[in-house]
This record gives sequence, structure tokens and C-alpha cells, in this order.
Amino acid sequence: MSDLLWACCIFILAHIIPSYQPLRERCVSILNERVFMSIYGLISLGLFIWLVRTYLNAPYIELWTMEIWMSHTTLSIMFIVCILLVCSFSQPNPFSLGIGGKGYDPKNPGIVSLCKHPALIAFALWSFSHILPNGDMASVLFFGLMGALSLYGPFSLNQKRRRQLGLENWQRLSKETVSGWPHIGWQRWLSAGLLYIGLLYAHEPVIGIAPVVFP
Repeated sequence: MSDLLWACCIFILAHIIPSYQPLRERCVSILNERVFMSIYGLISLGLFIWLVRTYLNAPYIELWTMEIWMSHTTLSIMFIVCILLVCSFSQPNPFSLGIGGKGYDPKNPGIVSLCKHPALIAFALWSFSHILPNGDMASVLFFGLMGALSLYGPFSLNQKRRRQLGLENWQRLSKETVSGWPHIGWQRWLSAGLLYIGLLYAHEPVIGIAPVVFP
């Protein structure tokens, strides 16, 4: 368990320290933005692989017994996750992760009418929903960390996007963006359904755990 704790701490520091603006600006001025992001991405990937390995090798310390309703709750939330992910990477969004803001229409914002950071919300829902059916200490640490970083992400991204867009453009887009139930189109609902089915069938071969539990 100590290896997992170390991995969690280093993973957190590796994501928080580079977001410190003076340090980030200094690194970008030396390396340029593209090189900095490439190096940061490789380091993050390596640390994530290490984190996953320590999680999978951590001793099992049960905190609660898994009930069938917990699995079904996670399955329900995962469909929402799939919708958010499909929309994140198929609809323009100048505020957050995705395909970028080109072609963004604040009067027809799609998923952005519901939240500015759908991909990060999806990762947070995935993380926290997986704590419920995995009632052990290692899972609470791993998924809790992923969820916490996903919730921290919007604050960091908001600062970055405000600098890129300019405060005036940021405020204008935020004010003009229509709020309410998102219009995402039947194609995205279908794509989300296919993604959900694919994840459902791939879960046991890849992860080693069947996501559907029958009484």
C-alpha cells in the first residue's frame, strides 16, 4: 500500500506543480508550448502507468461489501459518461478539452449548454462511480485521486483559456452561451450507446472483472 501512496502523491504533484503559472511560463519560454506539452504529456503517461501498476498490485483491504445495486448504479452513470465523452470530442468547445472552439456557436452550444467541461465531468463521474462497487482501500485511493484531479481540472483550464481567448472574449462567450438541456442530435446518442456497449463487452477481457453482476 505504501507504493500506491507514493505513486498517488507524485502523480498529484506532477499535475499541480506545472499549473503554477510563473513556473509554467518559465518552462514555456525556454522550451516553447508544443515541446513543453509533449514532455509533460510523456511524463504524465509514464506516471499514470506506474500508478495503475501500483494500484493493481496493492493488497486488498476491504472497506465494505459490494452489493448488486452498487454495480447497477455504476452502470447507469457510465452511460452518462459515454454521452459526455462523445459530445466532448465531436462538438466545438472553446472552454475546455475536445476538438477546439472552431465553429462554436454560443446560440447552439450543444453539450456546453449543460457544462463548460464535459470531458472532465465525465472523468470525475467515471472515477467516483467506480469507488462504489470496489469497496477496498486501494480503489478508494486510486479512483478518489482520479476524481479529485478531474474536479481540479476546470479551475486550471479556465485560467489557461482566459489567457488564450482574452478576458473580454471569455466573458462575452460565457455570457452569450445559451444554458439549458443540450441539443446533441440522435447520431451522438447512437454513438454513445455503441461506446457504452463496447466498454461493457471489453471490460472483462481487458480489466478482468465482469461489470454486470447477476444475483
